[in-house]
Amino acid sequence: MTKLRTPFNAAIAASCLLVNPASADLLIYEAFEYDPTTEINENGFFGDGNQAGGGGLSEWSQITNGVVGTPAAPPNNEGDVADEGVTFTDAGGNELPVAGNAYERRNRVGQVACFAPIDANATAALTADNSTMWMTFLFQDFGFSGPDFGIGLHSEKMIGNDNQDLEAPGFGVGFGIVSTAGQDRNIGTAVYDNAASFARQFEETPTFNGPADSEVFLLAMKVNWNPSGTPDEIFVFIVDDLTTEPDEADALASDTFDWDLPTQQSLDVLNFSDTQVGYVDEIRVGTSFGDVVGGAIVGAKPLTITDITYTGESSEVALTWNSSAGTNYIVKYSTDLVNWDNDLEDGIPADDGDATTITFDLTDFGLEAETKIFFRVEEE
Repeated sequence: MTKLRTPFNAAIAASCLLVNPASADLLIYEAFEYDPTTEINENGFFGDGNQAGGGGLSEWSQITNGVVGTPAAPPNNEGDVADEGVTFTDAGGNELPVAGNAYERRNRVGQVACFAPIDANATAALTADNSTMWMTFLFQDFGFSGPDFGIGLHSEKMIGNDNQDLEAPGFGVGFGIVSTAGQDRNIGTAVYDNAASFARQFEETPTFNGPADSEVFLLAMKVNWNPSGTPDEIFVFIVDDLTTEPDEADALASDTFDWDLPTQQSLDVLNFSDTQVGYVDEIRVGTSFGDVVGGAIVGAKPLTITDITYTGESSEVALTWNSSAGTNYIVKYSTDLVNWDNDLEDGIPADDGDATTITFDLTDFGLEAETKIFFRVEEE
């Protein structure tokens, strides 16, 4: 896939690999499609004002012990945008669609937290009663004594300390990797219930224990939202099969809590906090398992945009997707990953072979000035 270095936000490129033909259940997607902030960018850092936020998110910021970093006063022990991304292949040889770079932290001193506001429509869709929320992300520990890490949706920002505390009492659900004994770091659920600190349930056997680098893991959280009076449920998993939804009975850890709908819909910040060192990449949050593994469909090859090319001089974008002979397709676009009501074209017949390519002039749709556009292909 071609990376774009154009006036477009690079989310336009990331969007080409998250397409599910049947739904718009992916509400948040962060592929870290940003310029690296390591040495080549001279003292840049993740959250320095140059990371606009992926689909469903607003601009990222970084906190050290409660203080938000700025270019004039960068955070201590900062996290950065790497000059590469992370990839993942499951036990059956299926590859997770990926794009962009990754978040990285190389300095194992102190703590950092990163936060991005969540679009209101995304929050509402992700936290409705009688619905399910899924989150997946790629994670690799760089060793030492293992990671201390937390990620999730919260009503308050994390402050960037050893305990993944919130800056004020609030609510949140998330995935944690936390010290339990010596070098052991156990995966667990995290629930913030009108508190600045979490309650967690941990796996029995630690997944992370250093000192060597870990493999790349695809980690997942599932939350079942039930009406007030019926306990909500949270589960955490290691995903090793992209084509089959994990069974709740196989969760590494689980917990229950009971929130009303307004409390659930106060979860308007995506946070992650890192005390150790490692990579974080490909954060997806949606309402179905298929969407948070890049549109994987059990027993079938997912309909996926496989290439995107943008020509800035003419405002033309060319999309290529895997297709089937005799099938017609619709290409839709969105500027926020929430509203998918706009078509670029319908009734597009499949090309000969197993892929179809079509070029659009964005000026025909008044989109030439947009800085972030997402595309989706559906079968008719």
